[in-house]
Amino acid sequence: MEYLIVGNSAAAVGAIESIRRIDQKGNLAVVSNEQEHVYSRPLIAHYLAGDVTEDRMPYRPEDFYQKHRVKTYLGRTVTEVDSLAEQVCLEDGSTLKYDRLLLTTGSKVNVPPIPGCEEFEGVGIFQTYQDARQIMDRLKKGNRAVVIGAGLIGLRAAYGLEEAGAEVTLVELLPRIASRVLDQKGSELVRKGLEEGGVNVITGCSVREINGNSSDGVTGITLDNGEKIDCSIVIIATGVAPNTALAENTLIEVNMGIVVNPFFQTSFSNIFAAGDVAETHDIPRQSGMVNANWPNAYEQGRYAGMCMAGEMQRYPGSVGMNSVSFYNMPVISMGLFDPESEGIEGTEVKVRISEKNNIYQKLVFKDNRLKGAILIGDISYAGAINNLIREQSLVGIIKDSILEEKYQLYDYLRKKREADMEGTTIEWPETHSSTRRYEKSFNEESWTERELDNRAWR
Repeated sequence: MEYLIVGNSAAAVGAIESIRRIDQKGNLAVVSNEQEHVYSRPLIAHYLAGDVTEDRMPYRPEDFYQKHRVKTYLGRTVTEVDSLAEQVCLEDGSTLKYDRLLLTTGSKVNVPPIPGCEEFEGVGIFQTYQDARQIMDRLKKGNRAVVIGAGLIGLRAAYGLEEAGAEVTLVELLPRIASRVLDQKGSELVRKGLEEGGVNVITGCSVREINGNSSDGVTGITLDNGEKIDCSIVIIATGVAPNTALAENTLIEVNMGIVVNPFFQTSFSNIFAAGDVAETHDIPRQSGMVNANWPNAYEQGRYAGMCMAGEMQRYPGSVGMNSVSFYNMPVISMGLFDPESEGIEGTEVKVRISEKNNIYQKLVFKDNRLKGAILIGDISYAGAINNLIREQSLVGIIKDSILEEKYQLYDYLRKKREADMEGTTIEWPETHSSTRRYEKSFNEESWTERELDNRAWR
């Protein structure tokens, strides 16, 4: 059996480990346009900021490929998938045959046609380990930077640059930052945190032109209102999209991403796709979705690898989750967190907020099931909340207890875990109330149990 994986990130690792667990004899190869050993992509902002050293960047040990008998083609670009000949073509004209192919090509940055964006040294994107290295080298020539786009990548880039010593301006076309991953209130709190950390945030404004010259590289930008901002670094972070290029102009179905069935098969039964490029089942929305994040990518790769090796396991679906952390402010959004923006009716929202402590917690319910959440400042129960969203359990009897930390939540989770382990069904009453509180004390007015002064979030 000839297994071939295009891409070398979380989904590829999950697939490699699954394939080798099932099939120790088949040939397994990985092709990647990056020259790197597999590394933790979510850490590049923290590497730039100086929070993470090079020795912590690898996602798997140095002997990972050797241990799993993987032949690597690193620094090589696949230009075409020939499904009829069952081979892929590389940029040098060579080909690689496969019996089963997995596409884990991730996402690509949408670069807008800004005049000057491709002309000057110091203008780039922020998506790979090499991008971070190049930015660090450029910082030696000047410490003023502009980040264009305030999605998650833009926020991470702005934080990393500011922590590395740069004077950073974040420019966003829309009226608020992180509009695709947070609601209005969450966006306001994150903007406040960034500005308190030293990042200058400009919203409702676009970049008209990137300025520079051949000797110095980029020297600044011009906004659409005519304002000029001097800088030596420009990072373009104007959103990402699934990198479906290899599936386009083929018979592989593409919608938002490469469409796959619950076994990660594409329109061809021996071609699979997983990770940020794949459109899979979204659990809270009950529809197809590209849920691009690191844990989902690894899990999807793990399932895809099992199916490629003949152990057909049906994928239950995923929950979209966005996370970032800066200036001691962790931020997570999960599932259907802003139903109004998606035009979804019939939802119920529970909110707790402490502006003094930069804490915002929001839960979204529909049909007595938890559909989504936003957690800013305090993410203590992110794991339990994610599980409730993923399992789509009926939580009507405890919906008022989740954020308040009342005894009912812990009683529910304990009984549910016991039932899951024993394979039994819980007969819940219509109401589930108790005067008992969780053994930890909690002061509602001062938020003393949630003070973050002595907690390290990095």
